[in-house]
Amino acid sequence: MGELMNLKTFILSFVFVYVIISLPAIVGIGYEIDWVSEATFLDKLKGYVLDGLITDFFVKSVMSILIGFIISLVISMRRQ
Repeated sequence: MGELMNLKTFILSFVFVYVIISLPAIVGIGYEIDWVSEATFLDKLKGYVLDGLITDFFVKSVMSILIGFIISLVISMRRQ
């Protein structure tokens, strides 16, 4: 049961860190769809979010894995 909690903590921290790292790209200004007059708000939102999450995927994944591992390790050590 303890290892399951560590895995749960790791996955949650990975997702949280990945989203936090992606935020600057998600809220960035100057995305190509801004200049298309026919684009709806949902088209723009989808473009920003997907582009923000996909940009530099490998680098953000490696950073999130490392930080998620450290957070999981710290939390499991505090529980002991």
